[in-house]
Amino acid sequence: MIEKIKDWIHNNGSTFSKIVSLAFLVFGILVIIGALRNWDWLFKPDESYQNKWTIGQLSRYLGRNTARIVGFILGVVLVVAGGVWSYMALFRK
Repeated sequence: MIEKIKDWIHNNGSTFSKIVSLAFLVFGILVIIGALRNWDWLFKPDESYQNKWTIGQLSRYLGRNTARIVGFILGVVLVVAGGVWSYMALFRK
């Protein structure tokens, strides 16, 4: 199955690039909206420490407002990266 996926990506690199770039763009927009709307599912502090770094861990240690600021900045970075990548994928010849 993994070989089929690798072959598809190799044969359809342009399509794969468009899909991933648009996913970055959409995910960045969702993170920005989540930071502005203070979505609990995104910024709720994690209840137990596990070996992972998430926005929930950031909320737990530095506070929810700090996590929202970091989330907003991360969202802007994702939107810019996704926008540039989308532009290159869609309009590159």
